[in-house]
Amino acid sequence: MGGPLKKYRFTTGTGHETILKLSTADAELRGLSDDDLVGAEPADGQKAAVAPNKARATSSNKARSPRGKGGEGGGD
Repeated sequence: MGGPLKKYRFTTGTGHETILKLSTADAELRGLSDDDLVGAEPADGQKAAVAPNKARATSSNKARSPRGKGGEGGGD
């Protein structure tokens, strides 16, 4: 169908950068070239900004049993 997929840097109309896995033909349809490949250095010499880690903080009640399931002070 389209051949092997490559990862391309793509900027949406609102300015958000994302990575798309596209065939060469699909990349050409969107106006992307080999300069937009993820492994390639950007043409203007700037490196893409690294997004901060958005991992959620761990829950503070993981060791407790769920409420209403008995245990000490459960009101059995």
